Amino acid sequence: MKNQQKPLIVLALSFAIFSCSNNGTGSSSPTTSAAATSYEVVAAAALPTTISSYITSKYAGATTTQVNLNSNGTYVTYVTLPAGTTLKSSTTAKTSGLIAKLEFTAKGDLKSAKSETPVLIANLLPAITAYITTNYAGATLTAAHSESDGSFDVFITAADASKVKLTFDAAGTFVSANTFKPNGNHRHKHDGNQIPIAIADLAASITTYITTNYAGAIITSAHKESDNSFDVFITTAAGANLNLNFSSAGDFVSVSSNGNNHSNNTNEAQVLVTDLLPAITTYITTNYVGATITSAQKDWNGGFEVHLTTTSGVRLELNFDSTGAFVVGSDSNNNHLASMVSVVVKDLISNIKTYITTNYAGAIITGANVESDGSYDIFITTTTATKLKLNFTATGVFVSVTNA
Repeated sequence: MKNQQKPLIVLALSFAIFSCSNNGTGSSSPTTSAAATSYEVVAAAALPTTISSYITSKYAGATTTQVNLNSNGTYVTYVTLPAGTTLKSSTTAKTSGLIAKLEFTAKGDLKSAKSETPVLIANLLPAITAYITTNYAGATLTAAHSESDGSFDVFITAADASKVKLTFDAAGTFVSANTFKPNGNHRHKHDGNQIPIAIADLAASITTYITTNYAGAIITSAHKESDNSFDVFITTAAGANLNLNFSSAGDFVSVSSNGNNHSNNTNEAQVLVTDLLPAITTYITTNYVGATITSAQKDWNGGFEVHLTTTSGVRLELNFDSTGAFVVGSDSNNNHLASMVSVVVKDLISNIKTYITTNYAGAIITGANVESDGSYDIFITTTTATKLKLNFTATGVFVSVTNA
């Protein structure tokens, strides 16, 4: 029996990439359910300190094999425990291969701890297979497991190639469907204009949500989308960069890891730098003197995405239409602005940070932008609550200061 169980456990781990949050809003049919819950896979380093500390203290010697960031801000971590560990949901210590599924709130508080047991597809309840056949015609069942409460998670690849986790209760009744989002959890497209928003001008409901759920986080930038929703970029106390999306009324909608949430279509073709339209290369050489073009893609709509690194080491993505006309630029965290791009404070060149700490001891950097000519605008609040705007050259040499 042990020899048969070991490969099944390995199988469960191999399909952990499809795992996601438990019990999202669902109905008896995926076509009539509310907005689908989604999740993305993030690095273990992105976990809030409260979660990583909990795992370290409660499961010494355990290995975090998968972390899922759900669109509602909660986390699911899959942890392989060392031999002899007793999971909180079990009364018996296991001898090997125990997998714990730990669910946490956005704040990092434990919601549940469950053990997982692999289940052969052929052994699934008839009610489960019938549901999948009826509602996901042409889908392939890839893996399944039962949890300590008797429920089932079944991972499928739908006919459209999307990867979905279906949850069923112990009787085989459908509970929820959660979709794996390789490009993030965002629910809107970024095909329109984005308007930069001063952090101080964000709605109180937005800042309250962030301070409540991400204690110690720093808001690095924000902008308003063409659909009037808001994207707010933060760096958590644990160092994770996140993009939180809020409705036009300031209500929380979803969260994604920074850098993966602005993809509109995966149908992109690589383009050689030498094959770029002259209008594109001319724009770059004119506005980003000395920059290196690192890669380029052609989008499904004929437009181009060009990735470059400036002489000061800032990584940018510039978007052009099918004729080579510039549309919008973004930094490596996808903070958009037409004439400049926001820069995460921790990524500022050392000359700038040294100047500020030397001349404005105790000041807080509230925002930073790199202009199209490579120069920097840095916004700070001094210890006397004075708001200033400092300008530096592309190499970090101080130029001027004005009241912000």
